[in-house]
Amino acid sequence: MKCSMLSLKAVTLGLCSFVAAQISTFSPRGQSEIFYSITVPETTVSSGSGPIFFQIQAPTTLRWVALGQGTEMTGASIFVLYSSSSNVTISPRLGTGHVQPRHNPDAEVSLLEGSGVQSGIMTANVRCDTCNYSANSPWIFAYKQGASLNSDSPEADISIHDDFGTTSIALSKAVTTSDNPFLEYDPRDPSNQPSEIGGQAEGGAGILIAHGVIMSISFVILFPSFGLLLALPLRGVVPKVHAPLQVFTLLLVIAGMGLGLKMGTDGDILDNAHPILGLIVIGLLILFQPAMGLLQHLHFRRTGGKSIFAILHRWLGRFAIILGVVTGGLGFRLAGIDRNPKTPKSAVIAYAVIAGVMGLLYMAVQVLRAVRKHAEQNRDPHRRKKSDGTAESGVNGQNAR
Repeated sequence: MKCSMLSLKAVTLGLCSFVAAQISTFSPRGQSEIFYSITVPETTVSSGSGPIFFQIQAPTTLRWVALGQGTEMTGASIFVLYSSSSNVTISPRLGTGHVQPRHNPDAEVSLLEGSGVQSGIMTANVRCDTCNYSANSPWIFAYKQGASLNSDSPEADISIHDDFGTTSIALSKAVTTSDNPFLEYDPRDPSNQPSEIGGQAEGGAGILIAHGVIMSISFVILFPSFGLLLALPLRGVVPKVHAPLQVFTLLLVIAGMGLGLKMGTDGDILDNAHPILGLIVIGLLILFQPAMGLLQHLHFRRTGGKSIFAILHRWLGRFAIILGVVTGGLGFRLAGIDRNPKTPKSAVIAYAVIAGVMGLLYMAVQVLRAVRKHAEQNRDPHRRKKSDGTAESGVNGQNAR
């Protein structure tokens, strides 16, 4: 059937629309109300450049929803849809990293007929004249739950996404001859066969929580607590208790680092302060801390004294714990304090309180140990202090950490 047979009116028009436009549609997995649809004119395909049409459709229960052209956020041309006071706003933006993309005034986009809000659904039918054409084109998507922005400004502030993902569209097979291919297009129609694309947050929430819990417990509770075990007057506390437990905690941290690296690579955020400092801290702990402890232990077994390795081990450990706690705070900020349901403000408060209590406890124990040691030395001024900082009673030979 040819599209020129317009006398058949509605039925024929519906078939002509199908023939005249091959539209590629997809939805984020688990989000049956969000649809992204893309198609290109025949002239764009034949010339290798020209306009691209896309449609974004989502419920008004979303704060914003976005589609972007690119493989990752950095360098992507991003189009953010949110409701306005009377219609919808499509905001062209440029991704510069894991920060809020800013309005791109050089982008040439226009809203076509059919755009607006109807029955709680936002629709943006868009013509983009500055988008890039390629036979297989990479795209990204993201969305944020919450109260609608309701802004007419293309420069409205947007908070960090709840989910995002990537896909590739064969634009050479999504071809249209229409000037407004989405005017009669319904992405919800099963005959359009929208594909489902898994977002990075599919399982990502669990990864985020696991990463945060593992790292918080390790640096705020386990590392300092197992360090304080050296204050116990037990023989062999270093090789039998302190060292094994700290190695166990280090293994937990390595597992947490693996989860963090996955999120960092998926979200293109490895250039952020949190992962950078985190890798520095964990690098110090893996490369130097166990080695310094082992070298001091071997030195003590040979000489019964303390070496430079003991001092380095002690202060490097303290520095790594403090820097790790600070890095954890930056992690909460990166995740979006009180903007992300997985990082409520109460979690940050609990983290800060527990870290503060552990810090005070650690300092109190060290002060008490110093006072006790000073008192014992005053009682026996001729008593020699072993060079590895051992307890004067000789019960714990390497507990000066």
